[in-house]
Amino acid sequence: MPESAVLQEKMLAMNEALVLGLVRQHELTDVADLLNLQLQGEIIERQQAETALRESEERYRTLFELGPVAVYSCDASGRIQNFNRRAAELWGREPAVGDTDEKFCGSFKMFRPDDSFMPHDLCPMAEVLDGRIAEVLDAEVQIERSDGSRIVVLANIRPMMNPAGEITGAINCFVDITERKKVERHQRFLMDELAHRGQNLLAVIQAIAIRSLSGTRPLAEEREVLTQRIQALARSQSVLVGGGFEGGPLAEIVRLELAAFSDRVEAAGPGIMLNRRVAQTFGLIVHELATNATKHGALSQPGGRIEIRWSTEGDGATARFRFQWREIDGPPVVPQTRRGFGSILLGQAAAQDFENAPKVSFLPDGLVYEIDTLLAVMTAAGVDPRPSDR
Repeated sequence: MPESAVLQEKMLAMNEALVLGLVRQHELTDVADLLNLQLQGEIIERQQAETALRESEERYRTLFELGPVAVYSCDASGRIQNFNRRAAELWGREPAVGDTDEKFCGSFKMFRPDDSFMPHDLCPMAEVLDGRIAEVLDAEVQIERSDGSRIVVLANIRPMMNPAGEITGAINCFVDITERKKVERHQRFLMDELAHRGQNLLAVIQAIAIRSLSGTRPLAEEREVLTQRIQALARSQSVLVGGGFEGGPLAEIVRLELAAFSDRVEAAGPGIMLNRRVAQTFGLIVHELATNATKHGALSQPGGRIEIRWSTEGDGATARFRFQWREIDGPPVVPQTRRGFGSILLGQAAAQDFENAPKVSFLPDGLVYEIDTLLAVMTAAGVDPRPSDR
């Protein structure tokens, strides 16, 4: 082949190679651009996913810290991994996260509902982690803090597992139900008290009926006396109900019994809460004194009036309670010879409930009835007996 032809053929081959290279270069550039766009898209998606994850974690952390439910988690060995603010508040302390000496719960001590001690390695969290129980639903546990105070909580525990089904830890959500337990105990107390007081009231009503319907007066009069005495008993019960059956305020008992004569009665004394037994008897006594004053004493004639005073003296176990009913500007009073229900109540029953016999004086212008006994006998348990001026 002539040399010129060979050169021409080589030149054509080089041109073809050059064209093919340029085509391949464009293809590689397009591929590179496409890969770059894909990479940028993946970077943007990852950034968006990271932002969403961070925001989700922030929301979770806010909910975890600010939620009203106490929450904490443990790893498979029982070491505390995390806890929120509410858990620390209920425990009364902050345990050291990951400390091998503080396992299963961050509380100082735990007790069962029957007040028996519950070691930490026998608590519900430990039982879930070692597989003794699958989960815990509303288990009642008492938590004792380092200061000795106790609260009652309901615990709900669920295990965390890996894909192989192995327990890797557990989460406990618990809530404080101390106030609810107090309400439940008070409700039980009220039910027991209602049953007990119902029996006592029937006995008291029976005694009132027997003494009031003695047959010594016209039936209509005896019926009226019986009705008034039962109404007085009902008023004392209403005072007790208002005090949650813990007791009744003396001033309120006096006010209810003498409301109809408020312009002729002057009553003054410190605020004293009478106990349940005394409040019932005291209400009946004031009623009998008011009835007698209306029929035979100071309230039976114009100008007559009644002064009622009560006070306390001393402190502690020796503090005394004094009460005086004094009728003024009434007709001459003479002792009654017949011992009816009123006489027995004002004397024998009062002496039994007040642990000291009242003093009854028949002065020229009216009856004086006085009680002098220990303040602790009269007041409701748990109530500060120190006077406050009314």
